[in-house]
Amino acid sequence: MSRYTQTDRLSIIVGELRKKEFVSIEDLTKKLSVTERTIRNDVTVLNHEFCKTAEIQLNKGQYAIHVYRDQAYRSIAEALTKDQKTSDSPENRAKSLIAQLLAANEPITMDDLSEQLNVSRSTLVNDLTRMRVTLDPYELVIKGKPNQGIQLQGSEWHKRLYILQNNDHVLDQPLDDKMHELVHQFAVTFSLAETTEREFVRYVSVVLRRSAQNPLVQNSDDFDQSYIMKTKEYGRVNTLADQLEKRCGSLSTAERAFLTIPVLGRRSPVHLPTDTMAPLPESILQLINDIEEQVVKQLNITIDFTNITNELGYHLLFMLNRLIFGVKIYNSLMNEVQEKYPLACEIATIAHDVIKRKYQIDVSEAELSYLAYYFGIAVKESQMHKRQQLERIAIVCDTGRGSARIISMQLKEILPEHVAIQLFSSRTATKELMNTFDLVFSTVSLPDHIKPPIIEVKDIFDERALAQKISKLCVLDHLHITGNQQEESIICRLLNTDRFFLLSDRRPYYENLKRMIHHLEEVNTVDAQFKERLIKREKMRSTVFDHGIAFPHTVNMGNSDIVLAVGVYPEKHQEEHREIRIVFLLGIPENNQNETLLVQLYEEMIALAKNDDWLHDLSKETTCSDFRLLVKRQLLHH
Repeated sequence: MSRYTQTDRLSIIVGELRKKEFVSIEDLTKKLSVTERTIRNDVTVLNHEFCKTAEIQLNKGQYAIHVYRDQAYRSIAEALTKDQKTSDSPENRAKSLIAQLLAANEPITMDDLSEQLNVSRSTLVNDLTRMRVTLDPYELVIKGKPNQGIQLQGSEWHKRLYILQNNDHVLDQPLDDKMHELVHQFAVTFSLAETTEREFVRYVSVVLRRSAQNPLVQNSDDFDQSYIMKTKEYGRVNTLADQLEKRCGSLSTAERAFLTIPVLGRRSPVHLPTDTMAPLPESILQLINDIEEQVVKQLNITIDFTNITNELGYHLLFMLNRLIFGVKIYNSLMNEVQEKYPLACEIATIAHDVIKRKYQIDVSEAELSYLAYYFGIAVKESQMHKRQQLERIAIVCDTGRGSARIISMQLKEILPEHVAIQLFSSRTATKELMNTFDLVFSTVSLPDHIKPPIIEVKDIFDERALAQKISKLCVLDHLHITGNQQEESIICRLLNTDRFFLLSDRRPYYENLKRMIHHLEEVNTVDAQFKERLIKREKMRSTVFDHGIAFPHTVNMGNSDIVLAVGVYPEKHQEEHREIRIVFLLGIPENNQNETLLVQLYEEMIALAKNDDWLHDLSKETTCSDFRLLVKRQLLHH
């Protein structure tokens, strides 16, 4: 393994940050074979080198570069990346080798390549073998001709995709200042997001470098030029292409269509100015409607996308264009999205199935996680709607009016403006008075049998956690449940002894599930067709998730009560290569309007699933009361 000098490391770190939006400190330590402390020291040196033109910042283990003066930063970055000394490392040899193969219009002899790269013929053969793996996805092959040499064979379209999707300074050619300013003005005029502008710069660079010697074929089957030429974006790019021709010579319609791709597939800008955005096509609006219908069908909940129709619609439009034209995006926060927005990710997966069925296109995980952001907004708005229904709040505090005012100020940050807040001491907080409020926050114990939900708080509290707790209590307060009224956990509130089951590891999952349903049928808790509907849904789309949790659920006809039953496997149970420990079986009333119930249930289950030790302990419990106690403890820690 090559040992890198600090100069090499600085060059590689800058190179990685120029080609990726986020780079994890863990990946850098592995790539450079050094400790995290060394990486942090190198980043400090780089920030000094950048002289406030840019800054590398660390957030949750991920580095990102924030540029303040673009032209000055690029000059410094280019100088840093040219200083790398270890040119014979396998990574750098591969970059130099592919750059030469992409640039060559005729075969290159192995001897010439060995001499240029200063390596033996056997080393070169090994490098070429490794490189073939990276070329396969792009339908590019390295082929040799006797007595002539080797050549990269494949369409110009796929060669350009390789350059663009393997974003690297060795393959990229920066624009000069005047050309860069032209592109920047275009981006400003048409409100392109910063990430889209950076990608557009790279497309322009590729066209300027390759269009003369390696032009795209007119009317190629590789991408639908006729479709692009009919778009509003093509007309805009066409004007810029006329200006580019003054510097690089004639640009064909195929080259102009190629330049339009990043604009068609751009990320949605933060603001959507109506004068620069084409109206959403009817097909995109229908796609949103199809996704909504499928969410209702599969999850039995209605998520209202009305407030985000424009943002979601343009994101879907640009996403489909990216997928059609093979433009990849990266999202380093996929794991965080899946952890924080489990239900939104499930909706994104449903959206993937709808898109695959309509367009025969697979949506990547990175695209799905970005899509989940939009669904997450809609889900959170449904929770906010519950808080909007609050009108009168009481704060009971015995530690002084100053403490009560601090609590009041914090609550105003998370409650709607119209909510009226009143302060009380414990002496004045009588049961009759408290019963006139929608919600009570208290730093002391209050009399029993107060009707509104009571939330115990400290003088200073976590506002985000409290907002979630308020949303949950608003849901709980409207549930049709006869028992466990004081429980804050939805699982604990819904669960009782008659609905707690010990499952047999010797029976298949579906047999255990049918046994649970049969018991619920015998006590008239679910309707006669409940089992048939649920099994049909399970076979259509399994609700056995990671971490050993299954969540089968369907509509419960003719019953106004929400039904939750829990089954646990005391011993590990494997079903189709997936482990199942706990089964949460849910029956939802036919006319259920509590969409936030499923949101809260998903969040509670994900919280339980995060800790394998807790999940193991839960699955070992053989009584309902002990199970509820462990659930409460885990959610309290969460």
